Amino acid sequence: MSTAQMDVSAEWVPYLRRYRDGEWRDRIFRDMVADDARRMGRGPTILDIGCGRGLDGSVPLQQSIADLADHYIGIEPDPEIPLADYFDETHRALFEKALIRPGSIDLAFAVMVLEHLPSPQGFWEKLWESLREGGVFWAMTVDGRHPFARASRWADRLRLKSRYLSLLHGERGIERYEDYPVYYRTNTPAQVRCHAARFRSVEFINLSRVGQWNAYLPRPLRPLADSWDRRAIRHGRPGTLLVIRAVK
Repeated sequence: MSTAQMDVSAEWVPYLRRYRDGEWRDRIFRDMVADDARRMGRGPTILDIGCGRGLDGSVPLQQSIADLADHYIGIEPDPEIPLADYFDETHRALFEKALIRPGSIDLAFAVMVLEHLPSPQGFWEKLWESLREGGVFWAMTVDGRHPFARASRWADRLRLKSRYLSLLHGERGIERYEDYPVYYRTNTPAQVRCHAARFRSVEFINLSRVGQWNAYLPRPLRPLADSWDRRAIRHGRPGTLLVIRAVK
């Protein structure tokens, strides 16, 4: 397996620039996935892992990916979350237990899923089994090297996270996203390399900008977070988001 830090590659500079300029992450990630889908040259079979409530909360962006697929498959284990009608096939199960035909997937992606895996090796083994040779997997997740990941993990362990988010953003699943338990066991380049050792290549891009975690902080703390971000960017430390591209 070869690995590369994608944020030093000229191919990914436009994505980094868009994020630094303030564009929201969902459109940037959609374009990364869509560009690969178009390069495949035909209607690919696309697997959306954790497909409930759209692509990072956006149904139109998710549908724009579905429009590129010949066969669009969704995985959503939460039975309370409704699914859109543009899926050709859906599975109400954990990805590891879903009945996906081996070698049938051209392109798979997962948004804010990896941080919730208690035993990530099974996920990566299922991914390897499901992808065709040369198939591509994209993921966007929280970078486990950033302080936000540590704060989130401790808030979860202390059972403070749900109450905190409800005070900040409103009722779970209605005014804000569902906060499932977090583990951060495949959320750094080193962790991913261990679990994805069979893949032909695994690349990483870290997204960083000032204000990147302000949405999760009360207003009085945001200047401190911005100061942290400026220092981190100046010294080349990771931002909050890790994007992964793995090729079987």
